[in-house]
Amino acid sequence: MSFKIVRLDRVCEINPRSPKSLADDEVVSFLPMAAVSEDGFILFEEDREARAVKKGFTVFERGDVLVAKITPCFENGKAARTDALANPVGFGSTEFHVIRAGDEIDSSYLFHLIWNARLRETGKMNMTGSAGQKRVPADFLKRLEIPLPPLPEQRRIAAILDKADALRRKRKRAIDLLDGLTQSIFLEMFGDPIGNPKGFKRGRIGDLLIETQYGTSAKAGGHGAYPILRMGNITTDGKIETEDLKYIDLNARELEKYTVRRGDILFNRTNSADLVGKTAVFDLDEPYAFAGYLVRARTKKGISPYYISAYLNSRHGKATLRGMAKSIVGMANINAKEMASIPILVPDGESQHRYATALEAFGLRQRIFHEQLGLADALFSALQHRALSSGL
Repeated sequence: MSFKIVRLDRVCEINPRSPKSLADDEVVSFLPMAAVSEDGFILFEEDREARAVKKGFTVFERGDVLVAKITPCFENGKAARTDALANPVGFGSTEFHVIRAGDEIDSSYLFHLIWNARLRETGKMNMTGSAGQKRVPADFLKRLEIPLPPLPEQRRIAAILDKADALRRKRKRAIDLLDGLTQSIFLEMFGDPIGNPKGFKRGRIGDLLIETQYGTSAKAGGHGAYPILRMGNITTDGKIETEDLKYIDLNARELEKYTVRRGDILFNRTNSADLVGKTAVFDLDEPYAFAGYLVRARTKKGISPYYISAYLNSRHGKATLRGMAKSIVGMANINAKEMASIPILVPDGESQHRYATALEAFGLRQRIFHEQLGLADALFSALQHRALSSGL
C-alpha cells in the first residue's frame, strides 16, 4: 500500500479557536478530565450554558479528537473521539489538546494515530515542565509525522482497529460482570451479615484461626531468593497480583515465619483509611515471602479462608474495618489482635465449602477471560502498530 508521510499540522488543526458565532445562552457539552476514559471514550458529559465556560476552558466541536496533555493522564491513555457528543460545541479541561481533522484525514483514523502506546512513549520523552506538572507541548503534535494513506484506506484501517478494540472491551465487561457476581454469590449463600436472615452463629475471626503472623520488615530489592508480597499486591476486590514484585533473601529460621502457602489469608494492616483491611487468599504453589504491613492468618480445619476473605471484603466488612481503623499521620492501622476480634457470622462447614467451590469455578472462568483479554490486547497492539506504520 502506498502512503505519504506528512506533518500532523498539515492535515489537522491543533487547538482551534472558539467559534465566533457561539451565543452566550447556547447549550454546550462540558467534559472535565474525569469524563475521558483511559480506554479511549467519553464516560459522561454535562450540559452547560456557553457563558459559564467560554473563558478558562478548552473549546472543541463534535468530531474533534481530545488527548490529555498533562502527566500522568497522557501516559495512561486519556483520549477520545467526540463524534457522539450531544451538542455541536463542547468545552473541557484546560489539560486537553484538541485535534481537528481536515479534509485529507478521517477522524477515526486520526484517533487511532493519537491513541496508541508508541505515541505515548514518544510524547512522554518530549514533555516539558517540572516534575508532576509535565505536559506534552502543542508543538510536539504539530511536528508529528504521520502516515497518510488514501481516505478509503484510512477508513478501512480505522474500522478494523475499532472491531479489535470492541473485542477487548467485551472481554473487560465480562470480567467486570464476574467480579460483581462473586459478591452476589456471597450474599445469596450467606445473606446480609447485619440482618443474618439465615440464622448463622456469631463469633470472632480469631475463633476461626490457628495463628496470625506479621510479615518481615527487612528491606526488599531487585534481587533475592524469594519474591515478596507487599500491600500493593493485594487488590481492593480481594485478589493477589504478582506483576510488580520485589525480592528478598530469607535464612532457614525465617523461612516458615515469613512465607505463605496456598490457603493462607493475607490482611493489609496499614494503609489509607479506605484501603486498610484489604484481604486476599494466597492461591499459588510457589514460595512467596510477605512484608511487614501484611498479616498472615491460617484457618482451623473445616474453615474456609475464602469465606473469611469475602466477609472482610464485603460492604459490611469494609464498613466495619473503616470504623475500627486507628489513623496516625494519614495512615490507618488495624493490628493482628484487632483483626482477630472482628465479629463474623460462622456458617456451617458445608456452606463454607460450597462457597469456596463456587468461587473456585468463578476464578477459573476469570483466569480464562483474563487470558483472552491479554490475547485481545496483544492483537490490538500488533494491528495498531502494523496499520499505522505500513498499513493492513
